[in-house]
Amino acid sequence: MASKMTLADAQVGDRYRIVELTCDNPQQLFGMGLTPGAIVSVVQRTPQGSAIISLDQQRFCLNCELAQSVVVSPLRGESGHISLRTAPVGARLRVVGYAPTATFYKRKLLSMGLTPGTELEIVRHAPLGDPTDIRVRQFHLSLRKEEADALQVCEI
Repeated sequence: MASKMTLADAQVGDRYRIVELTCDNPQQLFGMGLTPGAIVSVVQRTPQGSAIISLDQQRFCLNCELAQSVVVSPLRGESGHISLRTAPVGARLRVVGYAPTATFYKRKLLSMGLTPGTELEIVRHAPLGDPTDIRVRQFHLSLRKEEADALQVCEI
């Protein structure tokens, strides 16, 4: 089992899965999307324990008390979901599913060959992030922001 720690002790640049929230009133953290199972990256941390974290496309600053109440587990060797739009160029990814709110795009993505288990590679991102060019099944495909966000992928 992976070791547990708080965000106040986490290393900058590493990715973590939230295991539990130990604060008295976790509603504030739930409102930010910090729920058990969510995957976060530590962007910056102070010696006192305050942390700036990244969750999907958002960044949050947590004071030392809140950072100490978020118990996390490192993602070393574990494939967590990542955003297609923020994956680096050259990254090899595997489709694992679709966002639950993306029923319209799911049908469209399936018809383009992006079925669960399909491997893809990031070729390039446009300067403003829209579209993202990927290589899948020996052809290039450009996905708009909404389509890319509807796709759940993990690193290979």
